[in-house]
Parts: sequence; C-alpha cells; structure tokens
Amino acid sequence: MKNVLKVGFLGLVALVATSFAAQASVVNLGSAAGWSVLTYNSNNTSDSAFNGGPIGVVNGNWTQSGGQQTDNQKPTTVYLSPGFHNNGPAVLTTVFDAAKLNQAWTDAVNASNAMAAMAPTQTFGAINSGLTISENSVGTYVFNISSINLNQDHITLSAPAGSTFVLNISGDVTLNGGSPGNGILLGGGLKSSDVFINLTGVNSSLTTSGGGNANQIYGTVLAVGMNASVNLHPGQINGEIIARTLTTSSGSLGVVPEVTPSSVLFGFLGFVVAFGSRRSLMARVRASAKV
Repeated sequence: MKNVLKVGFLGLVALVATSFAAQASVVNLGSAAGWSVLTYNSNNTSDSAFNGGPIGVVNGNWTQSGGQQTDNQKPTTVYLSPGFHNNGPAVLTTVFDAAKLNQAWTDAVNASNAMAAMAPTQTFGAINSGLTISENSVGTYVFNISSINLNQDHITLSAPAGSTFVLNISGDVTLNGGSPGNGILLGGGLKSSDVFINLTGVNSSLTTSGGGNANQIYGTVLAVGMNASVNLHPGQINGEIIARTLTTSSGSLGVVPEVTPSSVLFGFLGFVVAFGSRRSLMARVRASAKV
C-alpha cells in the first residue's frame, strides 16, 4: 500500500509538472507580458474598453472617451511617463513610471524581433479567403505571411494543447464585415496565450471593421514598427495589444483572458510535496511508536 501511495504521489507531481511545461510558451515577452494595452505614443480610443490587465503608454497621453463600452470599463491602472495625462474614465488609476514603460517596450521589440527571426514552418503569400491552418502534434509552429485581407471570412488556427503558433506578417491585416464568426479564430487545444500575431513591417497595420465586434482576434498582437498600428473600428482582440499606435471606436473591446500563473502552479506543487512529506513523517512516527 505504501508503494502504491508513493507511486501515486510521484505520478501526481509528474502530471502537474508536465502540464505546466506543456503550457509554457517558447515566446518570452519579458516585462511586456500581462498588459491589456501597451502602446508607444499617440492613441485615440473612443467608446472602447480594455480589460484583464493594466494599460501602458510609453510616451503619450491616454484618451478613452464616450459610449457604452467605455462605461463598462473595469478598474485598472494606467501607466504613463511623467508629464502626460490620463483622459479616461474614473475607474482608471494613474501611475507615472517611465522606467517600467521603457523596459516593457524594449522587451516587446526584442520579442517581436526574435519571433521574426524564427525559421518558418510554412510560408504563405497574401491570404484573401478563409483558411484553416492545422497541426496535429504538440509543437512550436511559425508561419510567414505577406498579408491578410478578409471580407466576411475567417482564419482558423488549430493544434493540440501546449502548442505555440507564431504568425509573422510582413504587410497588413485587414478584417472587414459585420457577420458573427469572422476574424482569426482558434481550434483544437490552442488558447489566446498560445498565439502571437507579429506584424513585422515598419508600416504594418491591423485594421478591423463591422458592427457588433463581429471580427474576433484570438492571440497577442504585436505591431511595434515605427509607423505600425492597430485600428479597431470596431473589433475585439482576445489577448494582449502591443502597438506603436492604437486607435479604436464604435464599441471595440480588448480582453486579456485569465490564465493560471506559474506561481499558482508551483505553489500547488509545493503544497503537494509538503503534504506528501508530512504523510511520510507521520508514517515514520507511527512505525517508531510500534517498536
């Protein structure tokens, strides 16, 4: 019975550790991770909300005005460089921290460059119609794409849980149309935190339009080029938005889904180990008492 318990305990530890390793992304955003929005300079956000993480503006004001979506903005922190202003709803708390913002932006640029340098698994030209990109095994997959231009259509990315997809897009992403089910969607076991939409061009932009946020994008979006931008009029990004310039309107929404942080997983492991050690200690005490 003792051996069975020991094997079961070790198996549980191995299972949890394997699960964490499978979910750990090969892409390291450093201090650029965890923001709902990280933008560099000018931005104009009208009737929009950004939930799930703080908002950061490296070298500019934050403007978030008007409309039902802004009225539903959840409390969060806006980080600004000194001398700039938070022109958002009252639920936003302002903190001035230039060092934090500069480091986060540097890490974002480094991550974007590192992804752009990855050897592609597959290369596409211009994608102008619906498409499913599917992989059957757990792994890291890199897709070089020249541009995406869809009207009332979608791309589905699919792979087993624990996989990572990197889309390196040298041109623009344009998603038009107001019917549900449009955009960049996920299948298999992929989550938003597994997908990185990396606009690599100096002038690259991601632009959505169509009522009701019909265009849904799942993944972290990076547009860090000197003139790169993300423009949601409207649209919904289910993941982090990292953009040199951000513009939004008409009820657009950015949401960073909740994820289980590594500290919780390791804390659970520590609890399991401690619990197992206590059981072992108590067993030895009882054995000694019988002697």
